[in-house]
Amino acid sequence: MPILAMTREMGSLGTYIGQEVARRLGYEFIRHEIIAEAAQLYDAVEQNLIATVEAKPGVWDSLSEAARRHFAFIAAEVFEFALKDNVVIVGRWSTLLLRGVHHALRVRTCAPIDLRVHRTMERLSVGAEEARARVLQSDRGIRARMRQFFELEWADPLIYDLTLTTDRFTVESGAAMICHLLGRPEWQPTEVSRSALTDLSLAARVRAALKATLETTRLNLTIRCRGGRIELAGTVSSTEGRSAATRVAAAQPGVISVENHLVVTEIPVH
Repeated sequence: MPILAMTREMGSLGTYIGQEVARRLGYEFIRHEIIAEAAQLYDAVEQNLIATVEAKPGVWDSLSEAARRHFAFIAAEVFEFALKDNVVIVGRWSTLLLRGVHHALRVRTCAPIDLRVHRTMERLSVGAEEARARVLQSDRGIRARMRQFFELEWADPLIYDLTLTTDRFTVESGAAMICHLLGRPEWQPTEVSRSALTDLSLAARVRAALKATLETTRLNLTIRCRGGRIELAGTVSSTEGRSAATRVAAAQPGVISVENHLVVTEIPVH
């Protein structure tokens, strides 16, 4: 069955639409589970992972190794959940991470700001000023993180398969449209699309493992996977780092072989 990946503006009904799709199709609804699993597997603090997804980064945070680690941990879990099929994944960059997976329908929900403020007031039982502040803070955080990690604009409709503006859609009508699309032949998984997802997932797990290992945590490499064969490219500062990268990658379940094309560029001592 196809995968549904969603991103939503606060107050745009996206979470509710995703839950309704999951109910109608018997899918598993995934959102908070990704952070919880990443925190447990990689010994990370949940609140720090959430901040990496949702909070606007400061100047230093946008350049930090911690942000890169957190991104790798979360991405690996998004792919891991996507491998299960029959899932609705809301947020956690799923709409962008799954761009290369042809059986993933990627949807963004949005709505006019005043309507989103009104809905937030009702949902959280807060006043208009606080609701507007929360909506705008959420928008700024997600928009900034999209630029940081993907160099893309969150609101660009061309990076999604479907954009729903929910000023006229209800939860039920929005879910009905998405369910219809998920039933279409063009969204059904194929052997090629499943293989692509498996390769993306394994590459993401290798990256997360490198970031979780002290010897390799500062390496920012290009990692490709094809049929379980991992290719590492980029530069490292020592032969020890080069060897460690191979060792960590080769230890991941599902890895058949590792081609190490890393170039050692030792810093000269003056």
